[in-house]
Amino acid sequence: MNASQSLAAASLLAALVLTAAPIAAQEPAGSDRPDSAPAAAQTADGDAEARAAARRERFRRLRYGNLAEIELAGKQLRISYPDLLTDSDDYRAFESLGAGDVSAWKSGRAVKLLTHASLSFDGIVVPYGNASSDYPGVYSLWPRRTADGWSLVFNGEADIWGSQRDATADAVEVPLEHSTADEPTEKLTIEFLEVEPGAVLRIAWGDHQFLAAFEAAP
Repeated sequence: MNASQSLAAASLLAALVLTAAPIAAQEPAGSDRPDSAPAAAQTADGDAEARAAARRERFRRLRYGNLAEIELAGKQLRISYPDLLTDSDDYRAFESLGAGDVSAWKSGRAVKLLTHASLSFDGIVVPYGNASSDYPGVYSLWPRRTADGWSLVFNGEADIWGSQRDATADAVEVPLEHSTADEPTEKLTIEFLEVEPGAVLRIAWGDHQFLAAFEAAP
């Protein structure tokens, strides 16, 4: 090979190296980044959303405790209630109530009802706006053992501790249907059951189940 041929071969080799180098350098970056970046972003977004949801849930529980909610005739109802365990002095005191006695508990806030509608329990009306004409109805709720069963007392003082009921603020009392629960609960549980044209309030605690049907009052 003469000098001219050697120079031509060297030039061709250099051209091939310069042409291939960018391709080799770009392929890993081009193949990895577009796939990995969105996955990392999605994971970060998911984690942030989960943390935000957990914060909202903690705030809700701090503000309200446990919640039972329903919409009735286009109006919102909400009951907030504390964690009251069956294995507690509160539950044992509840089970030992005598005729005429009203429930009380030292380890939680009173059960609170907020309603945007007046409620009728078989003709017994729990009125909306008891605190103010332009504010929803607000009551604390208290089971009472009667001579022949149970009833539920609606008390006009809503934001109080479970041991602070003032009987002079009792506003309405409705009968409760009592039965033995099919599955005993480990803590107080309150929920609304949708039953046309109204709903049923269900309270369960340990072996006890209480039901009260109601509808929006006209």
